[in-house]
Amino acid sequence: MSGNVNGHIELSATDRLIISRLQGDVPIAPDPYQLIADDLGISLEHLLERLAWFKDQGILKRLAAIPRHQNIGFTANAMVVWNVPDEDAARVGKLFAAEAYVSHCYQRSALPGFPYSVYTMIHARSEAECIALAQGLSQLTGVFDYQLLFSVKEFKKSSMRYY
Repeated sequence: MSGNVNGHIELSATDRLIISRLQGDVPIAPDPYQLIADDLGISLEHLLERLAWFKDQGILKRLAAIPRHQNIGFTANAMVVWNVPDEDAARVGKLFAAEAYVSHCYQRSALPGFPYSVYTMIHARSEAECIALAQGLSQLTGVFDYQLLFSVKEFKKSSMRYY
């Protein structure tokens, strides 16, 4: 059974199989969880119990459909790098992260010659819209030293596979 060892959650072999299965495509069917349970050789009740436990433990954030943003018109993407003092990063990061068009928001250490420490990824229908969104974030937070790094080509896009 699963447990907490040295501050880390220990997962059972079945838990790892469930996570592995959920990292792939979920069947589009009236009863996708039943199909997954059948694939794993466990009951639907056990699967749902483990999913609830995963959520309670903070292992599973959510299950969601991921649309292909290019196919629905969001063809411009920009990594926006922000020069944010460390003491203001939490405030600024929370404001950035609250915006629906920001898909990623991270703090990293600034580097010599590259003072940017907060990174956001924004998605829009055009580069002009990305620029306008970044300007809005700048006004919202009071951070005026930033650069937009537009995506030129996508080489890989996939979710992380842990098991």
